[in-house]
Amino acid sequence: MSTLLMHPRGGVPEVLSSPDDIAAAADFLASGEGPLAVDTERAGSYVYDDRAQLIQVRRHGAGTFLLDPESVPGAIGEIVPVMNTIPWILHAAASDLPSLNALGMSPPNLFDTEIAGRLLGIQKVNLAALTEEFLGTTLAKGHGRENWATRPIPDTWRTYAALDVELLPELSAVLSDTLAEMGRLDWLIDETDALLHIHEPAATPLPGGNHHVSIENAPEDAWRGLKGIGRLRSPEQLVIAREMWTERDRLARRDDVAPTSILPHSVIVEAARVRASDQRDLAAVHGFPSRRRGATTHWSRVITSALATPRDSWPTQLKVDSIGGHRPHHRDWPEKAPAASATLEVVAEAVSFEADQLGIDSGMLLPSKGIRSLAWELSADALQPLDTDATVREYLRNYGVRPWQEDILTGLVDRAVLLPRRQARTNNPRVSE
Repeated sequence: MSTLLMHPRGGVPEVLSSPDDIAAAADFLASGEGPLAVDTERAGSYVYDDRAQLIQVRRHGAGTFLLDPESVPGAIGEIVPVMNTIPWILHAAASDLPSLNALGMSPPNLFDTEIAGRLLGIQKVNLAALTEEFLGTTLAKGHGRENWATRPIPDTWRTYAALDVELLPELSAVLSDTLAEMGRLDWLIDETDALLHIHEPAATPLPGGNHHVSIENAPEDAWRGLKGIGRLRSPEQLVIAREMWTERDRLARRDDVAPTSILPHSVIVEAARVRASDQRDLAAVHGFPSRRRGATTHWSRVITSALATPRDSWPTQLKVDSIGGHRPHHRDWPEKAPAASATLEVVAEAVSFEADQLGIDSGMLLPSKGIRSLAWELSADALQPLDTDATVREYLRNYGVRPWQEDILTGLVDRAVLLPRRQARTNNPRVSE
């Protein structure tokens, strides 16, 4: 039977925002022992970007600190040098690292408790589930979806935030021992090294505060990420979607609000689909904020302006049936690339079987997209099919798999694909690959 932890054992910390208070916290952390347990609270559903609104840090011998990077621009810089010299423990680091990197924060090495749980084959890897399974303690939850840009931060929210780092040191120790017993600690190191390579600190850290800029510069074609954009096919529809997305982004950035609070993705896509330049048509789009003062007039002007741009600047639909002009979409392989289709079936089955043997999710060994790419390169439909362990290993390394995955997958491919081919050639030299 697990124990419910309702409050931090050392009490609920105050939120620190001034340079002096944050510098004092840095001194305490520097004098502590062991790694830093780190977490962030963000407010991407309420503000323009997913920047950190609160940073929680805990270290043995120092205690837990709640740091406000927003209220006093530049103050958070007082703790960055200390944090960047001590190993971190994070849960689901990929979601926290971008906002921390934007402030110049990055650890020398990292332990991710979520990844550790996945490498152990644990089905539920949220923090509360892991602490319950490995420590016999359940964390009181309930405030993860709050608007963490709110100031002052309510007491109950501070309790929730502090609990997120309360048990991370103990949890990471147990998970580390378990991974070591299974010979998988190196797997975790490979995974977290790759994470730190992908997520590097900003060359020019943001000062903190309400800076109204996104953590990452959006690529020029970011508008193509609109959910449902595949419904838009004509250049006329696409130019409307592009210009509505651009205007929404401008307004959201200016006012520091979530873009979807201005217009949901579905509204942009539907308005573009029906070419709703007429105000009545626009107001009829489901979900359009027609009662918002001036909204119908404003967005109809945006659409009219979009259609007035030179036609040679209108975007066209991206082709999804080919990659690099050679590889068909995988749904078309049975018809257009039968060798690749047959190889995909073999590789997918082999990866699934190997993952089952290891007791992990197959996506942890190689995601579906990676399975398709590997199968294509192994097939006779590829320009230069992989045909040896060495070429397979080189391909996997270039594709970006971790060293632990590379070793397993190379052997798997040899047994499932290359060896049967060698045997077929030996038995019948005329057998074609």
